Amino acid sequence: MTNMGKQHSQCALCGKTIIDVQEQQPSILKEAIGGICYTFDTNECVLMFKRFRSVYGDQFEKFIAPQEQFVSDHFWNMAIPTEQEIKEIQIEREVASDKQDTAQVIQDPVKIQNIGYEIGRAANDEILMIYSSANAFHRQEKLGAFQSLREMVKERGVKARILTPRGKVIEETVQKLRQYQKIEVRYIEPGLQTNVTIVVVDRKSSLVVELKDYEKESFYEAMGLGTYSNRKATVLSYVSIFESLWKQSDLHEKLNQLCEQLKIRDKIQTEFINIAAHELRNPIQPIMGLAEVLRSKKDEIANSNMYYDYLSIIIRNARKLKDLTDNILDIARIESQSINLNKQVVNIDTVILDAIQDATKDQSDDTHDVKLLYHNITKQGDVADFADHEDIVVYVDRGRISQVISNLIDNAFNFTKKGAITITKEKRIEDGSVIVSIKDTGTGIDSQILPRLFTKFITGSDKGTGLGLYICKTIIEAHGGKIWGENNDDMGATFSFSLPT
Repeated sequence: MTNMGKQHSQCALCGKTIIDVQEQQPSILKEAIGGICYTFDTNECVLMFKRFRSVYGDQFEKFIAPQEQFVSDHFWNMAIPTEQEIKEIQIEREVASDKQDTAQVIQDPVKIQNIGYEIGRAANDEILMIYSSANAFHRQEKLGAFQSLREMVKERGVKARILTPRGKVIEETVQKLRQYQKIEVRYIEPGLQTNVTIVVVDRKSSLVVELKDYEKESFYEAMGLGTYSNRKATVLSYVSIFESLWKQSDLHEKLNQLCEQLKIRDKIQTEFINIAAHELRNPIQPIMGLAEVLRSKKDEIANSNMYYDYLSIIIRNARKLKDLTDNILDIARIESQSINLNKQVVNIDTVILDAIQDATKDQSDDTHDVKLLYHNITKQGDVADFADHEDIVVYVDRGRISQVISNLIDNAFNFTKKGAITITKEKRIEDGSVIVSIKDTGTGIDSQILPRLFTKFITGSDKGTGLGLYICKTIIEAHGGKIWGENNDDMGATFSFSLPT
């Protein structure tokens, strides 16, 4: 076509109009490709045209229509998104950038899942999650949500709190999640459960998903509408809901724990009353019986050895009764935190010797095959100094420490029928403490009792209230020391306690 000495052509690739002045005609690019002559705007258009033709082969011919539709028109039309795609792209951009306030209802389950994944991966600080059912929790587990969560916690230090209804299916997963310090899980009580699953990320964006069918195993079949928002007021509303449910769930959990503790405490106290009544009756019976004998037959036995034997039995049982009463009073003082220590500077040897003397007086005839030994030496590490005895001075309540040693010796006698009970002391230079140990050759500590050894009302003996070791622990810890017990390699057990020198 000619107009005022100019020729108008259009590029076969891009459709650009080419105006060629006749004197500049050599600049028009024409090239025969596949037996057809085409006009191009630039060499780059020629090369791109050839590449398209090479890639698409025979299919390429239908891209060039006779109605002057150029190659680029076809590809451009293919690239133009539909109105729905434009909306979806906008949502994705807003979710990703988190710069513009938006609230959007989403119907496509795939889109909901993708948005949930994207905002979760974008978390920098905190993720809050509420699941509407145990199945909802399980569905997310199958989709790999918790594996991603563990990775975020480990790699970026993101904190996560999860609220979920209870269910046998999720118990194992919850235990695994709780191994991570930054992941906390609470169970929602039935009356507090919601009908939607909620995810809040960094308190800046939220995703709320309705569930059409709780029983469906597939996430996409179970899911209903989803609502995404990064509006501050909306997100903080969900945060408020989460925090309220979290506090209530925490409260329910603590109440359940307290209820269990009260049940255990009630059971223990009932057992203690039965044991205490039995232990009180044991010394009272011989005291009353023998006192009656002494009164009724005073003329017959006044000058015999029987008189002194009866008195010894009465005194020994009276001491047992006193010890039991003292233990009960000590427990009351410990519970009310009113136990007092009258500390003074004393030599630990004198305290040990006093306790040994008291313990020896109280032993009955059935312990005569057990020797009570005290190695009055200073042991430092594995080296014992026999030649040069060193006095070790401590600042303690003399009566209370003597009570501890006497109690440990009595326990050793109770479980040792033959052999020896050996008491030693050891000075530790590294921390400036003294360790007193009572080792026996008895039956040792029962494996079931060992983990709860120093708790109240725990005893492995057929006699005793199970209060002694608990009182010993309280006294030693009040002095800034520690107490422990362990079975020996050969036989028997060793109880030890430390005190600062």
